[in-house]
Amino acid sequence: MSGRSLAFMLALLAGLVPAAGLRAQDLATETSAAEALAAQGKFVEALDAMRDAVILLWEKVPLGFRHALWLSGAPGGWGMYTPRPSVSFAAGEDMIAYAEPVGFGWRRTEDGLWLMDWSADVVIKAKDGSELKRVTDFQHLTVASHERNQEVFASFTYSFSGIPPGDYVVDTILRDKVSGKSGTFSLPFTVR
Repeated sequence: MSGRSLAFMLALLAGLVPAAGLRAQDLATETSAAEALAAQGKFVEALDAMRDAVILLWEKVPLGFRHALWLSGAPGGWGMYTPRPSVSFAAGEDMIAYAEPVGFGWRRTEDGLWLMDWSADVVIKAKDGSELKRVTDFQHLTVASHERNQEVFASFTYSFSGIPPGDYVVDTILRDKVSGKSGTFSLPFTVR
C-alpha cells in the first residue's frame, strides 16, 4: 500500500470519528512523513511515524473492544488464547473472559514510563436484562511500559456460586483512569 493510499485510508477513518481536534490533515502529515522516511530506506523510522498517525486516531476512538469472548483456559498473551466452545458453565466453575480494549489512554510516570490504568466493574443480568448483582472496582489493572502499548488484553476470572440454573449476561465495564473513557463488553452465559 502506498503512503498516499494509506493517508487516504486514515483520512477516511478520521471522518468516521466525530471527536474534536482530529483532522485528516494531521493524519496526512504523519503518513507523508512515513512515506518520505521509507523512500530514504529508513523503514524503522517510517514505522514509528506511522505509529504516531495511528496514535492520533487511537486517542479519539471511544473505549471499545476488538474481541471479547470466553476462554477454555488462561490466555498466554495478546491474541494467544483458546476460545471456549460453549457458554455453558457449572455453578461455581471458573469462567475466564478475555477482551482486547482499544481507545484507552496512557500517561507518563515520574520515571518516564507510559502507564495504562483501568478499573473494572461487573454486572450480572438475567436474560431479560434485569440487574441481579453489581460489583464496583471488581478488578484494578495497571501496566507500565517504555512504549504506548496497543496490543494489550484484559482477562477476568468469574466464579458465580449460588446462582440458579438459567441464562444470564455478564457486563464488564472497563473504566480508563487516564482518559476518563469507559467501555462495556457483554458475554452471555448459561449456568447448568
